[in-house]
Amino acid sequence: MFLSKFLHERKVIMKIILLLVLPFIVAVCLADPVLDLTLTAPDGNITGLGYGGGYLWALDKTSKTVYKLDPLTGSIEHSWVCTQTGSKIPTGLTYMSGYIYVCAGTSSGTSAYGYMYNSTGGYIKNFSIDC
Repeated sequence: MFLSKFLHERKVIMKIILLLVLPFIVAVCLADPVLDLTLTAPDGNITGLGYGGGYLWALDKTSKTVYKLDPLTGSIEHSWVCTQTGSKIPTGLTYMSGYIYVCAGTSSGTSAYGYMYNSTGGYIKNFSIDC
């Protein structure tokens, strides 16, 4: 009997909580998105974008350039050209543990490689990422 009463009271409490929270959830879902900041791209063909170390990192596939950007102003803090990719097309970028990784491959989608750089653009190594 006690357990039954306890479970019933718990269900009532949960319904009350749901009725109090539901309008808030609906309001958030229906609210217009707010755009806090718009930055101008440092180049015309940005195909890779990452964040790490307090900076925004962008990769332009045509110029093969990595840009280190101030995330509040968009100003270019540093940049370098990924000459190690050779004829491969750089299409992706990520930041992890203080390193920038650039993904590049052929136009046919084969011979994909990852290129590892330090945060000042110093080349460290490359590795195959073909599956």
